[in-house]
Amino acid sequence: MHAVKATSPEAAAILRELDARRRADTANAMRVADEQIAGVRKHGDAFVAEQIKRFDKVDIAPEEIAITLSSRASVEGSGGAGGATHPTRSLDSARDDISADLAAAIDLAIARIESFHLPQLPTSYRWNNVLHRVRPIRRVGIYAPGGRAVYVSTLIMCAVPARIAGVREIVVATTPNAAARPEMQYACRRLGISTIYRAGGAAGIAAMALGTESLERVDKIVGPGNAYVTAAKARLIGEVGIDMTAGPTELVVIADDTANADAVVADLLAQAEHGDDSAVICLTTSESIANAMPSRAITFLVDSIDEALAISNDIAPEHLSIHARNAKDIAERAENAGAIYCGEFSPPASGDYTVGSNHVLPTAGSARFFSPLGVYDFVKRSNVVALTLEELQEIAPAAVTLAKFEGLPNHARSVESRFEVKA
Repeated sequence: MHAVKATSPEAAAILRELDARRRADTANAMRVADEQIAGVRKHGDAFVAEQIKRFDKVDIAPEEIAITLSSRASVEGSGGAGGATHPTRSLDSARDDISADLAAAIDLAIARIESFHLPQLPTSYRWNNVLHRVRPIRRVGIYAPGGRAVYVSTLIMCAVPARIAGVREIVVATTPNAAARPEMQYACRRLGISTIYRAGGAAGIAAMALGTESLERVDKIVGPGNAYVTAAKARLIGEVGIDMTAGPTELVVIADDTANADAVVADLLAQAEHGDDSAVICLTTSESIANAMPSRAITFLVDSIDEALAISNDIAPEHLSIHARNAKDIAERAENAGAIYCGEFSPPASGDYTVGSNHVLPTAGSARFFSPLGVYDFVKRSNVVALTLEELQEIAPAAVTLAKFEGLPNHARSVESRFEVKA
């Protein structure tokens, strides 16, 4: 695609089209999700097994959808086509099945992500006789996409903050083939996860949310997926907690005349690699940079970095990469972005793996109000009130006055009944 002036009618039309695409009618995805949810709700394990056979071409007995990874010696079970098995290999033997370099990379990613997320742990506090209590969610389900690739990195990004929060029970839902991969099993063991639901797509989401005869439901589901996974998560809000409704990936690059064009192109093509629906955009003050951009990218020529920032803040992208002078200062003025990368040596792709920050990020403009996945997503908060008679006496008159003003006499009486109140 050729570069266009950001203030031109053509640019305005492109941005409108982008916005429309991001908010496109998801009627088909919702319809499919509704069918999958209804099937799981009505038929349980049998329906989930049917969907596994339909989409993954793997025959799995309903009672064998869930597999357990233990520290015992290897025990292989039935799995049908695609090589899916019922593995119970030890951590040591799982590591033997993958390359030393990959095992070391997984270990490094876990260590760095843990170090970054540890300070996020929220704490309880007391104010007078009111306690703000923070406790971990009991049971969490992680959705790890397994169709186009085995996303071990997503598993790590979700499980590490959950463990820091103190979540005791974590299960993973993924495709049967991904579940059988030693890389996935090794990462699960490293993260203290022993249960995998071999069910992908909307059916896997519904199984985690609703439970079946053999699959225990979870309290919250985290992790990105395709349009059907996202639709299922959206439909099930209220029956289960979710992190966010993440859609196709997005990257905005802000570049000036000091940018390394090759690095900018590399960043754009890296995000485009996720699929044809990925949005990759370059906002540049430099004609030479604009002319070097790939046709896959939407490229706008802007008059200033301030103009680029205004456009980026309006788009509210999942990723913002700044290739310009004073990149950190520009980042400080960026209001809406899931993650911000400053300079040539901070490629967004590094944040997908080993930087330490989380790559589960808000998309489709939701960076205006959603945040990256973190430890705070795996706790719940309660307020515990334990007043003394003296404390209630001090605040009761105002409480009664407010209750009567709002037309709720029984609220007022509930307070007054403890003693005679002259309001």
